[in-house]
Amino acid sequence: MHTGQLTLQNVTRRYDDRVVLDDVTFTVAPGERAGVIGDNGAGKSTLLRLIAGLDRPDNGELTVVAPGGTGYLAQALALPTGATVQDAVDAALAGLRELEARMRRAEVGLAGPAGAELTAALDAYALLVARYEARAGYEADARVDIALHGLGLPGLDRDRPLSTLSGGERSRLALAGTLASRPELLLLDEPTNDLDDRAVDWLENHLRAHRGTVLAVTHDRVFLERVTTTILEVGEGRVTRYGDGYEGYLGAKAADRRRRLREYADWRAELARNRELAASNVARLDAIPRKVPLTVFGHG
Repeated sequence: MHTGQLTLQNVTRRYDDRVVLDDVTFTVAPGERAGVIGDNGAGKSTLLRLIAGLDRPDNGELTVVAPGGTGYLAQALALPTGATVQDAVDAALAGLRELEARMRRAEVGLAGPAGAELTAALDAYALLVARYEARAGYEADARVDIALHGLGLPGLDRDRPLSTLSGGERSRLALAGTLASRPELLLLDEPTNDLDDRAVDWLENHLRAHRGTVLAVTHDRVFLERVTTTILEVGEGRVTRYGDGYEGYLGAKAADRRRRLREYADWRAELARNRELAASNVARLDAIPRKVPLTVFGHG
């Protein structure tokens, strides 16, 4: 598997007059499993769409280097009416399907050239095959079946219309396909939604064994504890990075809360001192004799 890299530098994204992400800067190292957390509407899904290349920042620079491919799981499966289970699988495996098509075209191209041209064509074909094998492309469809079984949809008919599946079944199908594509960079938006405990356990084990980088938007605290090595908290347009997994995040937040409480207590104490000082000054001023009224001097 190739080494991946994800960097955002001063990235801003607006929708009309609303700034969703404001001057965001952070880096995710190869092999990290980052949990993306925050309130609803904070910009978590927007962040994933930017990284997936489905949206563009208004300002700043976003760098994604993942030669082994990027897999993106949206919260909803977007396919045309009449689509089948196989169409959903093919959409999830689009990167591998494209590599397959390029390999077939390259094979056809090997029939014509000779000499140096043939050598160059063979080298190009070998590179495509190496990339395909690095992602275990030949076993991809079998991995879909394994993932469907692990996620609670064993033996799903590939010709079955998507319209006959429930929303939860469609979500699990999309997740199975995304995982089976074995991309270097996995971007998952609420992957534990619609999963029972057994399926969540299977997913957690799969992600811990993933030989790449994972970014997962989730509200599932147990999932965060068991899977993530890094936390990215999205809020008020900012993204704050916390190391040492969810436990490190909780520790940092607790320390920050203690610091804020100390600052608040210090502020209250300072406010009380200022009030006492003001009160003592008023008392001293009240003790000073008033000037004689001007009417005494005939100037009324």
